[in-house]
Amino acid sequence: MAASTHSQSKAAVFRARLTSTLVIWAIVTGVFVSGQPWAFFGLVAFLTITGAGEFRSLFGEQTGKGCRNIGLIAGVIVALALGIGFVLGEWKQRGFDWEMMGLVATILGAFCWRFRTGINERDSVDAVGDSLIAYLYVPILFGVFMMRLLFLPEVSGAVPGAWLILMMCASAKFTDMGAYITGSLIGKHKMAPHLSPAKTWEGFFGAHAFAQLGAWGVWALGGDSLSWIPPLHVGIIGVLMALSAVAGDLAESVLKRSLSVKDSGSWMPGIGGILDLIDSLCFAAPVLYFYLILTGLI
Repeated sequence: MAASTHSQSKAAVFRARLTSTLVIWAIVTGVFVSGQPWAFFGLVAFLTITGAGEFRSLFGEQTGKGCRNIGLIAGVIVALALGIGFVLGEWKQRGFDWEMMGLVATILGAFCWRFRTGINERDSVDAVGDSLIAYLYVPILFGVFMMRLLFLPEVSGAVPGAWLILMMCASAKFTDMGAYITGSLIGKHKMAPHLSPAKTWEGFFGAHAFAQLGAWGVWALGGDSLSWIPPLHVGIIGVLMALSAVAGDLAESVLKRSLSVKDSGSWMPGIGGILDLIDSLCFAAPVLYFYLILTGLI
C-alpha cells in the first residue's frame, strides 16, 4: 500500500512538473515568435525581479536583511538599466562599468547601513557578505548576462541572441529534465546526498545526454541564425551547459537547505518558484557568455 501511494505521489509530481514546463515553454515560444526586443526584455526583467524577491524571502527576517536589500536593489537597477540601454541601442556590450559601479555601491551601502548598529561579532561582517550574494546571484548572474546574450552586438537582428538564448535554455532545461527522468527511472547511486538527496549519478549522466539533445536540436533548427557557432563548439557548449545547470541547481540547494526552505515559491506546481526555475540559468548564462568571448566567437 505504501509503495502504491509513493508511486502515485511521484506520478502526481511528474504531471504537475510537466504541466508547468509546458506552460513555461508556451510563454517562451510566444516571446520568441514575437521577435520584439521589449518582449524579451520584459520576460527577463520579470524573472529577474521575481527571482530576486524570492531570494530575499528565503532569508526571512534573519540578520542582514537591510544589507541584502541594498544588494538586491542595486543589482536589479543595474540589470534593468543595461537591458533598456541594449534595447534602445544606446550602450555598447564591452566593459563591465555598470556592474562594477553597482558592486561598489553595494559594498559602500552595506557598510554604511551597518554603521547604524553596533558590532555584533561575525553578524556584522556576514551581513555585508550577504549584500554581495544578493547583488550577484540573481540580478547579475541571471539578469545582466541574459541581457548581454540577448543583445549581442556582433550578430544581426532585432534580438540578435534570441536563438542563442533558446539553445542555452533548451540545453540547461533538458539537463534538468534528463536528470529527473533518468534519476527517477534508474537512479541508485547518490551524487551529493549532503546537498540534495534526490540527485544521482545516473541522473547526472542522463542530464548530459539530454543537454546535447537540446543544444544540437536548437542549433539545427536555428539554421543561419546560429551558423556562426561551429559544430565542435555546439558539443562543448552542451557539456558546459549541463555542468553549469547541475552546479546551479546544487547551489540553490545549498541556499535552501542552509535556510531550511523546501521551495523558493509556489508559482509553478511541481517546480516551485521562479528561483527554482532559473537556478540553472544563473550559472549557465555567464559561463556561456565568457566561453563565447574566450573562444573569439563574439
